[in-house]
Amino acid sequence: MRTALLPILAVITISILMVAHLFLRAPIFPFSPDSANYIDQARSLIQNGLTFSISSGSNGMDKTPSSLFPIGFPIILASLSIFGLDAQEASIAVGWLSAILFPVLLYICFKKQIGPSYAVILAGLSVLSPGVLTYAPMGLTDIFSLILAVGAIGLVLNSRLTIFFFVGGVVAGLAYAVRNAHMALLAALAVYFLYLWVSNPAQRTQTIKQAIAFVVGASTIILPLLLRNLMIFGALNPYEMEPSTVSVAHNVRVYIQEFTYDLSALRNLGLFVGWSIQGLILLLVLVIGGGWMLLVVWRGQLAEEKKKTIFLCITYSIMGACVVIAARSRYEWGEMINIRHTLQYTPFFLAALLAAIPGVSRDISLSIVRKSGLTLVCFLGILHAFYAHRLGAEYQQSIHRGLDAMNAYQNGKNHLCVSEGNTLLMSNWEYVFRIQCDARVQNAEPVNLRCDASRSSIIEQPEKCNTLVTGILNLSDRLVGRSIRAGFFPGRYGVSANNLPLPEVDIVSLQNSGWDIVQNNASGLLLSHQSHSAKNLGHALK
Repeated sequence: MRTALLPILAVITISILMVAHLFLRAPIFPFSPDSANYIDQARSLIQNGLTFSISSGSNGMDKTPSSLFPIGFPIILASLSIFGLDAQEASIAVGWLSAILFPVLLYICFKKQIGPSYAVILAGLSVLSPGVLTYAPMGLTDIFSLILAVGAIGLVLNSRLTIFFFVGGVVAGLAYAVRNAHMALLAALAVYFLYLWVSNPAQRTQTIKQAIAFVVGASTIILPLLLRNLMIFGALNPYEMEPSTVSVAHNVRVYIQEFTYDLSALRNLGLFVGWSIQGLILLLVLVIGGGWMLLVVWRGQLAEEKKKTIFLCITYSIMGACVVIAARSRYEWGEMINIRHTLQYTPFFLAALLAAIPGVSRDISLSIVRKSGLTLVCFLGILHAFYAHRLGAEYQQSIHRGLDAMNAYQNGKNHLCVSEGNTLLMSNWEYVFRIQCDARVQNAEPVNLRCDASRSSIIEQPEKCNTLVTGILNLSDRLVGRSIRAGFFPGRYGVSANNLPLPEVDIVSLQNSGWDIVQNNASGLLLSHQSHSAKNLGHALK
């Protein structure tokens, strides 16, 4: 009885450690621009049932349907309003609850396939990975969509009754509705059913029934989503952006770098494997060696349940990598592949690794594989524990970004948290105001990051260099006839402490162009620009 309780107590301890991480280490502002889009859509659903999101351009202030962000997560946030939660609070609640339940769900879903002890190890390594620790506190879809994938795969691997395959389909469909990259999950599960059909002829009828139940379950979520896309956007898959400027080869190497980092918790190892000839050779040797070991185990004492687990988890990891690389190579997403994208697949790769470790055997080959696997797992445990203690650069960046975001809000809330009819609100920290005060603030990116930020005067800059001041002047020129309120704060889009406060020559240039300076100090630049019609109305009232 005590032996059976030990793994459960260990998993509970891991969840408690996650609780401590969330409450003691979360950034002061745990949101990103993606968070703002989900929260915008959720608030619109609460208010009027329409799926709207604020445009990121600077040509208008009307809300337009969002084709880039799936509707699943906003629906969940909006549904939590019945408990009195705003979408901002709900996004944190969903993310934090998902992170706390993540190790428990991993243990439940893989305990049967790899054994209780290995399931605890899987939960510990996954929770202490750089990706999960960095993004667990954030109001994003990452951890929530991860536990949906774990739940869907767990139901498919463990279920015997057809009804549970239906439920697994519903969960997988919800995962796709939350994060469209989960098309890899649907594809991997389809390949898995095909594997069952081919590998077990005697059970083909049952496999077909299970696959049909899964498809029906997934369709209950996916078909309404596709129908909505078709009705609103005129396409089943409306998620399109500008063509990517990053090659497939570059994205492959970046993915290898980030996946290695997330798996090993060593940033330098990721850089070495992804960007050096020696590292790529090492990777090739490991893949060949790992393939040989898997073949030895597969032909040896490996149970059928473990074979299914290995096949599905590796298939999903590979397909997930292909989807991420293909998406970043086709579209310009504005960010490179990072651990936010690899964290979706690291736990499943670890599950396959643990499932492939054979039991005690007198066979020399199996004994070598067992010792090698246990040694690797031991090293990974040490590295992940060390990372969890010190954390990495991504976490430090999120802390600094949160501080900069709150500085922007505190300095700009009185200026930008307003609703003034035809006045256009703009900021380089627009998403902070959209989240904090539901203001319809547009994105403004006036600074060319290639410019020398130390030379703030427009007189000193080359003509091709789009400085903060020239960007603001161009803004008023493009938006003739619109009143504007703008706020620019350090920490984003090239605006730094070196840019502020503006020197007198730049202030005069802005005032000569009709801008009124509300604040100009190291904390931020606040200014406004009245349209000609507003000025004329003001003169008439005088």
